[in-house]
Amino acid sequence: MKGIYIAFEGIEGCGKTTLAHMTYRWLKESGIDTILTREPGGTLVGAKLREIVLNESVSPFCELFLYLADRAEHTEKILKSALSSGKWVVSDRCFLSTLAYQGYGRKLMDIEKLKDLNAVAIQNIAPHIIFVIDIDPAISLKRLNKKDRIESEDLDFHKRVRRGYLELSKGLPNCKVLNGKLKPEQLFETVKKEFKKYLG
Repeated sequence: MKGIYIAFEGIEGCGKTTLAHMTYRWLKESGIDTILTREPGGTLVGAKLREIVLNESVSPFCELFLYLADRAEHTEKILKSALSSGKWVVSDRCFLSTLAYQGYGRKLMDIEKLKDLNAVAIQNIAPHIIFVIDIDPAISLKRLNKKDRIESEDLDFHKRVRRGYLELSKGLPNCKVLNGKLKPEQLFETVKKEFKKYLG
């Protein structure tokens, strides 16, 4: 793969979507051929899956496999072609979400089993760098207006998800944790510094 794959992660309301858009615009303005995408919902099929998983009452295991189905389609239809052609990809979420939400939040199964399921979906295509924006869910959830099904989970659920991100990030050398209490502009300066190794 010739391109660079960047993902922004974190609990609901952490600011990852804002940073993903800021990064995308900056890279485009810098003359880098870049696409902006998201999980779930980056493809036509994914958009339909997103509508279901965020708004319909589905069982926890159905939820898991809907996310994995979206990820498999996203890998096949978006990531493979973009990265092989040398494009940079900025993604709002990646495989780490499933480990944090369905692994720690839902406590569906052993994390290693979830990693194996994710491996099938991503086909060895993982982000070069993942930015995890860390913030207390008691703070971040107040930023949200109309909440979807996942955002409406109780505080303990979101605390478990946060703990998941922090624990998982320790085992990923390409994962950088950012302080979500800082302003987006401050966080973006850190993001830009991380890109120096790729921009030359």
